[in-house]
Amino acid sequence: MKILKSVCLLFIVGFCTSSSQAQDIHYTMFDMAPLELNPVYTGYYAGTFRVGGIYRTQWAGLSVSTPPSLNNSSQSFSGFQTPSAYIDVPFGIPPKDKSKNMKSWAGVGVSFYYDAVGNVSNLAASLSLAYHLGLGQKGNTIVSLGVQGGILQRRISGDYTFEDQLLNNNAPTTDPLYVGGNVSKTLPDFSGGLMVSHRGRRFGLEAAASLNHFTNPNYSFKTPDQNEADEAKLPMTIIANLAMKIALTQKGNLFLRPLFFFQNTLNTTGQGEGLSAFDLNGQLLLGIHFNDMQDITLYLGGGYRVSGDAIARIGLDIKGLKFGFAYDINTHAQGLNYKLFNNNNRGMAFEVALSYVAKIYKVPVIDDVLICPRF
Repeated sequence: MKILKSVCLLFIVGFCTSSSQAQDIHYTMFDMAPLELNPVYTGYYAGTFRVGGIYRTQWAGLSVSTPPSLNNSSQSFSGFQTPSAYIDVPFGIPPKDKSKNMKSWAGVGVSFYYDAVGNVSNLAASLSLAYHLGLGQKGNTIVSLGVQGGILQRRISGDYTFEDQLLNNNAPTTDPLYVGGNVSKTLPDFSGGLMVSHRGRRFGLEAAASLNHFTNPNYSFKTPDQNEADEAKLPMTIIANLAMKIALTQKGNLFLRPLFFFQNTLNTTGQGEGLSAFDLNGQLLLGIHFNDMQDITLYLGGGYRVSGDAIARIGLDIKGLKFGFAYDINTHAQGLNYKLFNNNNRGMAFEVALSYVAKIYKVPVIDDVLICPRF
C-alpha cells in the first residue's frame, strides 16, 4: 500500500511537472522581473544602469521520496525553486535638432533564470533590446518595442527509477534515452513585445503585450533520427500586463497601483490537443511616500489568482533601491485529503525581490574665472 501511494503521488507530481514545461515562468511580483515579463522594459527607467533579481519557491513544505522497498532510490520532489536575475542599461538618442529635448532612447540588457522541480530543471540566458519613443510636446506618452533572444537548456538528472529497473532488481535501465546518466537539450528561443505607456503627474499607465517562443523550437530530448514523431514543439505564449498609478492626494504622496497579469499558451504546433497554460491575476497596492529627501515609499496590498491563490505583498523603495516580498496562499490546498498534502503551509509560495537603479552623473568642469578689479 505504501508503494502504491508513493507511485501514485510521484505520478501526479510528474504529470504536473510535464504539463508545466509548456508554460513560461511567471512571478507573483511580475513587475519586479521586468526583462522576464517583456523585453520592452529593457532600459525603461531613469538612471545609468539597473540590476536586480527575484527568487520564488513553492511547495517547499512537501517532500516525497520513494519507499525503502525500492532500494532507497534518490528520486524525490521537494518543491519548485525559480531564481532569476538581470542587468540593463539605457542609451539616449540625441535629436537632430539640438535645441529640442531628447524624447527617444534605447536599452540593452541580459537576463537569466533557473527553474527546478525535483530532477527536472530549465536554465535560460537571454539578450534583450528595446527602443522607446516619446510622443507629444513633452514626450510623456511613450511607445516601446522590444525583442529578446537567447538559449534555453532543459535537463533531467539520471537518478530516476524506471520500470525495467523494478522488474530486474534495480539493475541499470536499458532505456536508450537515459543510458549514460543525465539528459539535456539546448535550444534557441526568441520573443518580442510592444508597450504603450503614459507618465503623468497624477496618473501613470503601462499596457504591454509580448509573444514568446514565436519560432516554436523543438524541446524534445530525443533527436529527430530516433523518431520524428517524438518532436515536441515549444508552443507560443501570449503575455499581457497592465499597470497604473493613481494619485489620491494633490501632492501624490498617497496613491494606488493596480496591476493585472494575463498569460495563455497558443496551441499552434498541432500537438498536445487540449493543452492549456492559462493564468490571470489582479493586484492592488497602496503606495505611501514618506520623505522627499530620502525618497522613501512603502507599498502594501494583495490580490488574487484565478487558479486559487490569494496574494499578499509588501514593498519598500529607498531612492534607487527596491525591495519586495510576496506570499501566495493556495486556497485549494486545504481541501486535499491526502496526508502528504493536508498541511496548510505546504501549498504556499513566497517571493523575495531586490533591484537597484544607479544614477551616475558627470561632474561638470568649471574653469576658474579671474575677475580683474577696477580702480
